[in-house]
Amino acid sequence: MAININKLIILLLILMGMICYGQFRQDSVRDESSEFYNIAVNKVSDDGKWIVATKVYRQNYDTAVVLATGRSGVTSLVGTLTKKYQYSFVKGDQLLALGQGKAVLWNLRTGMQKEPKTGREGRESVNVMQSGVMEKGDKYFLQTSDSILHIYDAKSALLEKVERVQYFKVSGSGSVLYIVKKSGRETQLVKYSGNKVESVYAAPGMIRSMEETPSESFLILKEETRDGGGVNSSFQKVVLLDTKRGELVFPNIGEVRKEEYLRFTEIQNGSAMMITGMTHIPVEKGTVDIWYGNDGNLEAKQEGSFVKRYWIWKKDGNELMSVPSDRFSTVISLNNPDYFLMFNREELQNYSTLFPLIHGFLYDRKKGRYEDLGILQAEVSVSDRGSHFIYKNKECLWVLVDRETSRRTVLEKKDLTKAYFSPDGRTIYFESSSDLWKYEIKKGQFIALNIDHENEVKVVTKDETDLYPDSGYNFRRSILNVDVPVLLAVTRKGTIEKTFLKWEKGRLDTLMASSASNITWYKTDESLKKVVYVEESLHFPPRIVYKEIGKEKGNILFQSNVHDKISASIRREVISFNNREGTALKGLLYYPIGYIEGKKYPIVVHIYEVQSRNPNQYLSPLNNFPVGFSIRKLLEEGYFVYLPDIVNGPSGVGKSALDCVESSLDVLKTHTDVDLTNVGLIGHSFGGYRANFIAGNSNRFKTYISGAGASDLTRMYFSYNETSSTPFYWQFEEGQYNMHAAFAENKKLYMDNNPIENVHKVNAPMLLWTGMEDKRIVWDQTMEFYIGLKRNKKDVVALFYPGEAHVFTIGSKAEKDLALRIQDWWDYFLKGKRDIPWIDNQIKKDAD
Repeated sequence: MAININKLIILLLILMGMICYGQFRQDSVRDESSEFYNIAVNKVSDDGKWIVATKVYRQNYDTAVVLATGRSGVTSLVGTLTKKYQYSFVKGDQLLALGQGKAVLWNLRTGMQKEPKTGREGRESVNVMQSGVMEKGDKYFLQTSDSILHIYDAKSALLEKVERVQYFKVSGSGSVLYIVKKSGRETQLVKYSGNKVESVYAAPGMIRSMEETPSESFLILKEETRDGGGVNSSFQKVVLLDTKRGELVFPNIGEVRKEEYLRFTEIQNGSAMMITGMTHIPVEKGTVDIWYGNDGNLEAKQEGSFVKRYWIWKKDGNELMSVPSDRFSTVISLNNPDYFLMFNREELQNYSTLFPLIHGFLYDRKKGRYEDLGILQAEVSVSDRGSHFIYKNKECLWVLVDRETSRRTVLEKKDLTKAYFSPDGRTIYFESSSDLWKYEIKKGQFIALNIDHENEVKVVTKDETDLYPDSGYNFRRSILNVDVPVLLAVTRKGTIEKTFLKWEKGRLDTLMASSASNITWYKTDESLKKVVYVEESLHFPPRIVYKEIGKEKGNILFQSNVHDKISASIRREVISFNNREGTALKGLLYYPIGYIEGKKYPIVVHIYEVQSRNPNQYLSPLNNFPVGFSIRKLLEEGYFVYLPDIVNGPSGVGKSALDCVESSLDVLKTHTDVDLTNVGLIGHSFGGYRANFIAGNSNRFKTYISGAGASDLTRMYFSYNETSSTPFYWQFEEGQYNMHAAFAENKKLYMDNNPIENVHKVNAPMLLWTGMEDKRIVWDQTMEFYIGLKRNKKDVVALFYPGEAHVFTIGSKAEKDLALRIQDWWDYFLKGKRDIPWIDNQIKKDAD
């Protein structure tokens, strides 16, 4: 016992020394990233004249800039706001801003700012809690903490006050304000429109929620009622407000307990409604938890399960009908009140894929008949009238179904991704990796639309409704109207470079492009003639640009991080190389800041998958993902940084990585300024696994850093992933590891690519790190590799961070500590810096 206590004391002293050293380093090094910020556009006025954008620093986002699009450069800056987080544009070039209980109305032309009067001045306890606009900014409103809603015109004249307000929403059109308020013992729904408040409905109980359907045809209320007033006798009552007729409808769905969640799916723009009731069954904790080998719903072990029931309500005749759920657990509306897609989600779930195939049936409610559609993928698009739908079969071919005739047509053309119906349902448009395609249903013909034959084309402006929300499945009503301007995005293959095109009546006009930059955000006007977007590049920080179609260049309205004098001088080279299989690949080589030709510099190699797709990223000090890997920081410290592409081949995920990385280094032999005797390798997660594997199979690196990486593929293959609530083996067979075989089918492939098998061959010092709350790659995978290295007397330091997950908390002590230790590690092994106590504790003792 005394020996164990002595060991414990020594360990504590070592840990205290490490903590003190880390604290000293944190206090002594200035955090340069605190001076940098990203830019986020919050609001653009409907007329495109004004913009509000927030400066997003690492620790705060309480400063916003207001810009005028009619100007450029520094003259576009109208002013700044601090500690405001809610913004609305009011008619007359005014900005309504709310934050910390105060609202301000700012006339952007005159510069005058004022606080709207709520009639409660002098009462310090009354704060403004919510704000907004209606009627396209002709009116605005404020809700104060005393539950009063104040409605004003654009000249700040008080038009109306509504008291005892619980909550409210503005209609999609912006013309109506729906308000739920208390009135005595009742709860009322009132609406404000046309300068008057009108009572719509009074409920004796609580109106728990209200939502508007996508077509704005109905407002859905969920009212809480009580049977006999008992505590355990709360039920829900559904009330529909026909917004066009102003009529109330009460679908009689029977008893719905308070705990049952009701979801509403609109059918054919309000002609009908599908109602889904979902009751959550929590996980039971008992003496034993039984797991069955044929269980297709392992997610329920963590999340619990759901019991569902379904109804269809038809507007004509106020008819409510039950949809059977005894045979199938999942029922999907096909945008038609009489036809549904049904399946048992767990039937084909063997967890070898993330989203399993489904055995689908088309249910005809009127005839009570089920038609077997066979095995299909969970991807369905439905026409606006519900007359046709299209799904992908297991061969990845689209199958068109005519609901009236039940005729099924397999579309033999491959490489068609998403499908959209025309509003009349006669034509289907398909995205693909080469051009946009049109299929005329009556003729059965495909026509290329000649957008771009070489690159991926996607539709940006479309009309879609999710028919099965929050499932991960793609069941949608998908409509593309080519009679109005359509925004298309064309992505150049192998990159993230995009060109955005306005497509109108067959004519194409370029709205914006990112050939030498990244477009990270954009917003267009309805006519697609104007656009506001944020772009960045390797040589300039994010900036806000305003552009009009037809003009070659846009106006730069705001440039962030103007103090950054380094980015413009950063040098990057695109390296071309082939792996041993002859695959053409690329790598991004960044040069040290202040690079001097003829001088030798150490190099840090970062690995993951294909990294060359984004050569235009701005290297902000804020970009430090994975934790501790900041390209810019390394360049400033005098390192080359190299990001080679990695692709999987038949030899397996680890061997392919080894081949790609070593082939990429071979090409650098002609770069005499790169010191190939001082090369470090770093990776996180999937990159961490690859770093572990390469460490046991290469002699090209002087040191390695591996974060949260798998070390034992066999153990991980047969483990349970708490992040996805599934077994892990799908990630190996069809996911990121892409082994194309089960373990039992090719054990050698798994063993040959397993890092732990060659842990004894690691011949350079390794730094391992992980968060001990990591549920994605569990922390003991790192511990296993550490134990393997320790057993084989290798130089290793492992860092285990309590309370941190797969990605560390931004700004946490752990994040800062790890960043400092990683920099220490590079300096120690690649630059020869010594007297770093926490590293010396391993290396010097090992030398002794």
